[in-house]
Amino acid sequence: MSRFIHKIKGVPKSSPVAILSAGVGSRIKSHEPRALLKVGETSLLEHQISLINQTFSNPEIIVGVGYEPWKIMKRIGQSVKFVENQLYQTSGSFETLRLIVNNTKDDNIIFFHGDLYFRQEFFRNLDYSRSFIVCDNQGNMSDKEVGVTESRERATIFSYGLDNKWCQIAFLKGKEMSMLRQICQKPNQEMKSLLTFEILNAIINKGGVFNIHYAPQNSILEIDSMKDLNNENFNF
Repeated sequence: MSRFIHKIKGVPKSSPVAILSAGVGSRIKSHEPRALLKVGETSLLEHQISLINQTFSNPEIIVGVGYEPWKIMKRIGQSVKFVENQLYQTSGSFETLRLIVNNTKDDNIIFFHGDLYFRQEFFRNLDYSRSFIVCDNQGNMSDKEVGVTESRERATIFSYGLDNKWCQIAFLKGKEMSMLRQICQKPNQEMKSLLTFEILNAIINKGGVFNIHYAPQNSILEIDSMKDLNNENFNF
């Protein structure tokens, strides 16, 4: 059953917001960094940053970059922090997250992948009092993306081939954040190729708990191809 929360609850006074934008937009036939994809009158990354600043009080925004980072830094300027994943071509998305986590000291973090477009109300519809992930059952995420099984509105396992799609967004605090930090501080070569959902699975297997919130209809869109930019529910 979809569960919507219509007011901000438990928002931490200080929380890094990590945007994982190390990749190139190859699937959308772009030679520019994916973060600079134009959506309407601005870039995707600028839209994300603006939305975060309108939602949270003094957020620490950290952008994980990799492909042609100088283009992103020049466009965005010094309004956010940047962490570079120099191994972006051979590493998984977790490596970018790991580098960001190791550059923070807070006991919580929000992270999301850089190919997501949000509407204004999206981040205001979440409960930040506990660790959570955001899922979609409205068809706004690609069929190829990883899904999630749940029990009692909590995530039990991430896996491909499931209808209930993970929106590539997570908030970690408390025990779950401690587990993430421990993993990030003791990496091995094999971990560099892991994706973020695989780390969340590891945290769940160790007893971590993630509540599941469902994205309200037409509040989020994964931009996976040029066709997505013509989605009739989003006026770019």
